[in-house]
Amino acid sequence: MIENLLFWTCCLVTVTGAIGAATMRNLFHAALMLGLCLAGVAGLYLFLEASYLACIQVIVYIGGILVLVLFATLFSSDIKGAVQRTPLWLRLSGLVGAGLAALVAGRLAQIAIAHAANLDRTRSQPGQLPDVIDGTRAIGDLLVGPWLVPFLVAAMLLTAALVGAVAIVTRYRRKP
Repeated sequence: MIENLLFWTCCLVTVTGAIGAATMRNLFHAALMLGLCLAGVAGLYLFLEASYLACIQVIVYIGGILVLVLFATLFSSDIKGAVQRTPLWLRLSGLVGAGLAALVAGRLAQIAIAHAANLDRTRSQPGQLPDVIDGTRAIGDLLVGPWLVPFLVAAMLLTAALVGAVAIVTRYRRKP
């Protein structure tokens, strides 16, 4: 009973943070809501018994990326954003996009439920994952083995994005 309550609380925190990050007009508040969403995802990783991914979520995304977003937000001059009237066609396209996203999310939920039902049949003991998933060591072996090049490419892309963000912010600050 308490596990279900905690699970749905993590789901609510994640969805609330995601909606808040997408709809807040104040950029700083949107970044804080992103942190709330990422914390909820870390909680969901714990429910999946993926403690390594939960730790990485907290350290890398909340501790690194979110701090980077907050610094970039504080360096920008206009964090509140100008209040503008959104055209009707843009609002309607947003509703259509939200409907399509809901359909995709529903289909993904169907697939996840079917996969979870299949996973239950393959477990050796109740509440344990199969031995195929070896944990932290297996993930580390994959990151320095066949996934080393994509891992390094992702690191370089993130570094390039950081340098580009700094260049954009400094260019706009120099203009009178």
